[in-house]
Amino acid sequence: MIKKYILTAIIFIGFMIAGFAQKTEKPLSHFNISAMVNADVIYDIKQMDPAWFAGFRPSKIPVYPTDPGWGTNGHTYFSLQQSTFKFDGVIPVNHKWNKVVLHVTFDLFGTGIHAGETVPRFRTGYGTWGPFLMGKQWSTFVDLDAFPGTWDWWGPSGMALLPSPMIRYTADLGVHNKMETSLEVPGSEIDPGQLRQIDPVLVDFKTKQVLPDFVLRYTNYGDWGHFRAAVLLRQLSYEKVSIQLEKAEAHHKFGWGVNITSVINLFKKTGKLKLQTVFGEGYAGYNNDGGVEIAPDENLKATVPFQHGFVVGYDQNITGKIKFAVTYSETIQNNSAGQLDNAFHHSRYFVSQFVYNVIEDVFMFGLNYQWGERITKSLDHADDSRIMFSARYYFKWSSKKEY
Repeated sequence: MIKKYILTAIIFIGFMIAGFAQKTEKPLSHFNISAMVNADVIYDIKQMDPAWFAGFRPSKIPVYPTDPGWGTNGHTYFSLQQSTFKFDGVIPVNHKWNKVVLHVTFDLFGTGIHAGETVPRFRTGYGTWGPFLMGKQWSTFVDLDAFPGTWDWWGPSGMALLPSPMIRYTADLGVHNKMETSLEVPGSEIDPGQLRQIDPVLVDFKTKQVLPDFVLRYTNYGDWGHFRAAVLLRQLSYEKVSIQLEKAEAHHKFGWGVNITSVINLFKKTGKLKLQTVFGEGYAGYNNDGGVEIAPDENLKATVPFQHGFVVGYDQNITGKIKFAVTYSETIQNNSAGQLDNAFHHSRYFVSQFVYNVIEDVFMFGLNYQWGERITKSLDHADDSRIMFSARYYFKWSSKKEY
């Protein structure tokens, strides 16, 4: 294990040393403010956990009467949670990397203890200087360019999608090729499964951050679109706490993941085919919806379940005013013997949408249909579908001056 991380550090430092940028003309300092004000009217034909009404998550569809949101069908919601606010700044510096660029993004999508609330949420905040990036940005394991053109804020359940604190280095590999490497600290989840039934004095399982995750990503791009392949290596650390123990026990497991994505331009770039397949063991913290990193096996020992997912999407600009997008996605986790029957096993996700531009790139309406299904370890299942009408307004302001 130690040799593996020494090798990882050598590779990371090697990319840092390689290929320094040439000094260019001194840029102007400026500060940008942009906002997307979004209003949704949602009719939920069946049921969804009300804490997640503003984003369509198949893993939150109630299957059992004990699940949040279980009850009668038909609910109407109004939401501003997709609204987003961005702040960007450029600071020139007297160096071969001639500027520092800062980015901060907030939305109103409450999560955690604020799930279901319309509250400011810090989403990303980072700075770039030459080939370096530091802060919280979309993981290097994620291909945000492959996110579908549909307006469901949560997105496809089988997509790798996670903003993560990180240090990233980008190396240009000639024309149309680049390599990125990062050290990241994402979240993870443990399923105690049957342990809580068998060991009633068990107090808690909790994740423990010891080593950062290592991600390496290659991109080839051109007028045709792009191809990306990312590899994730991680140590999954956790603590077991019980009143029968004099102290907590620390344990470690190895996790890995591979994410392959592509965006292909079609019909003179008016259409985009977006593809993704992701698989591995213990990468669920990077997955958009569903799955856990660690679960008990038949002997109630920790194991790392295999998981895989895929996304197929297509965006089409029909006219200058009308756009269409459709997306289908699935994610499947191989459940372990020690998980409970209600554990997440499989989800399906479908969204289709039409958008009408009232004022190009400023004000637009969208109408979409969403459908999803949740399947548990025991193969119990339930589905939900909804119709969402949205209105979006984009605002931008920029100040530029000599620094």
